[in-house]
Amino acid sequence: MSTNPSGEIAGDRRSAWPWCANLEVKSAPASSPKISIVTPCYNQVRFVEETVLTVLGQRYPGLEYIVMDDGSTDGSSDILSKYSKHFSQYVKGPNRGFGAVLHDGLTRCTGEIMAWLNSDDLYLPGTLHTVAEIFRDCPEVDWLVGSSLRCDDESRVIETTAVEGFSRTLFFSGRYLGGHPNWNGRWVPQESVFWRRSLWEKAGGYFLKERLQYGDFELWTRFWQHADLHALPLPLAVYRIHQATYTSRQGDDSVPHCTRLLESAKCERLAPWKIKLLSTLSRAGNRPQRWFGQPAQVVRWNFDSKRWSTATSRVS
Repeated sequence: MSTNPSGEIAGDRRSAWPWCANLEVKSAPASSPKISIVTPCYNQVRFVEETVLTVLGQRYPGLEYIVMDDGSTDGSSDILSKYSKHFSQYVKGPNRGFGAVLHDGLTRCTGEIMAWLNSDDLYLPGTLHTVAEIFRDCPEVDWLVGSSLRCDDESRVIETTAVEGFSRTLFFSGRYLGGHPNWNGRWVPQESVFWRRSLWEKAGGYFLKERLQYGDFELWTRFWQHADLHALPLPLAVYRIHQATYTSRQGDDSVPHCTRLLESAKCERLAPWKIKLLSTLSRAGNRPQRWFGQPAQVVRWNFDSKRWSTATSRVS
């Protein structure tokens, strides 16, 4: 029997998270950073209400929630209008395409921390409070990614995407790009990514406006030029798998474009044979992993100080 992210039985999911969430904002210290979340929506009437409730249900006091309705015609607008009083901004206009609408939403953000959540994905309970604590405790972190769960079109959790860490060199070698010869089945789970405004500005302060599927990957290539991606081994969000997603329908079409992005970045890369060799050697044990693995930045909970802290790990 399947369960939803909160552990309740999926068949009765409207009695569990996020349907039962109280939207009243929690009190919090004045030091809580402002977090800006953008949700672009186009014809997601089946999923968008659940998405919105997982954001509002965080009850995070410093939330700036910007919802961009890209000319929906399926009833999504009616759902969004119902919750619009809880949004910081609700922008409804003609269909312009995902990239243009997301760029518009992100440029409207005023928070210290930024992210976007697609209108069929979900945040897990407590995500924004955890993210705020990490950015507060770890000023060296400019860019954070957590693990993710994966669910189907009925919100049944079917898989966990574990995050051990991401290497800059391996990223530009194609290690986290599906369809690339160096791919090992991992990717940067966008739904669990958060970053500081200062990094966004250093990277140009824009999202690709073209109607392309790989805008997030292109943004990551710019982020990597200025900061390391810190990985948190804790699920923050849920990625929904269903047949209507662009990734399901045309995801492989982006591989050549993303490969060219990696090559044009002119960052350090490893040849396929070297990646395979180092990966094989690093799997021989903990000590070989430290010798042959690539450095990656991680965030961990320090039980002594009761604060989040960073460390360097090794990945292959």
